[in-house]
Amino acid sequence: MESLHDDGPPRPLSPPWRIQRFEEVGSTNETILAAAERGEPEWTVHLARSQTSGRGRGDHSWWSPAGRGLWMSILLRPDAPPTRMGGLALVAGVAARSALHSLGARGIDLYWPNDLYLGRKKLGGILGEVRRSPGTPSAAMVALGIGVNLDLSGVEPPRGLAGAIASLAEAGTGAVDPETAATAVLERLFPLYVALPAGAPIPGLVRDAMAGMGGRVRVSVPPAPPWRGIALGIGEEGQLLVERDGGGVEALRSAQVDWG
Repeated sequence: MESLHDDGPPRPLSPPWRIQRFEEVGSTNETILAAAERGEPEWTVHLARSQTSGRGRGDHSWWSPAGRGLWMSILLRPDAPPTRMGGLALVAGVAARSALHSLGARGIDLYWPNDLYLGRKKLGGILGEVRRSPGTPSAAMVALGIGVNLDLSGVEPPRGLAGAIASLAEAGTGAVDPETAATAVLERLFPLYVALPAGAPIPGLVRDAMAGMGGRVRVSVPPAPPWRGIALGIGEEGQLLVERDGGGVEALRSAQVDWG
C-alpha cells in the first residue's frame, strides 16, 4: 500500500481534515482504523482509487472499481456518549445526499440506516466501525466509511449487481471526480458532526432527508421471523421507529429493512 500524496498543512477552513490518497487498498475502513491505532488525529481521511475488499453492512462486500467511485473513510474520535453517536452513519448519509445534490444530482433518496438510492437502485452507503482506544478504553475511535458510485459506464458489474446499482452519472451531474465529491461530503458532514455532541436532536438533523417514512416495511432481525409494519420516523438515538401490524411500536437499532 503506497500513499500517493497528501494535502500538507491543514486547510484554512474548519475542520482541518487531512486527506491521504491511495492507489489501492483492501478497505479504507481497515486503513483508517490502523491509522487510529497509530495515534493519527481526528479528521484524518483516506481516499482510495480502488478497494479490493471493500466492506458493506453486515457481511456484504462493496464493489469498488478503480477510479469509478468515491471510496473514502474518515477517522473520528467523538467526545459524546454512545447514545448520542448512534445516528452517526445516518447523519453522514444526510451529508452525502446533500453533497451529491450540490453537485447537480437529483432524485437521490436516503433510507435508514445508511443507504443512498437512485430510484430503486443502490447508489451508495455508509459504514461506521467503532474501536475502543487501547490507552483509554472509554474513548471511541470511529472509521466512517463512505462509498458512492460515481460513474460505472462501460464497466461490467459482478454477477448479482447488474440492474441493482446506479452511479451518480445517471443522476444528472455529468462527470464528478472523487476529490470533488470527497470535499463536498466533508464540508457538509463537519457541522452535522459538531451538532451531535452539542445536543442537537438526531430526528431534527435527518428528518427532511429521509425516504420511506410513513410507508410499509418488512423487518428481519434474526433469529426471529420477519414481520411487517409502517415506518413512523427516526428516534432520538437514530433508531427506526416502526409500528408493527397488530399493534406496538419497535425502536430498531439494527435490522434488515425492506421498503415498500
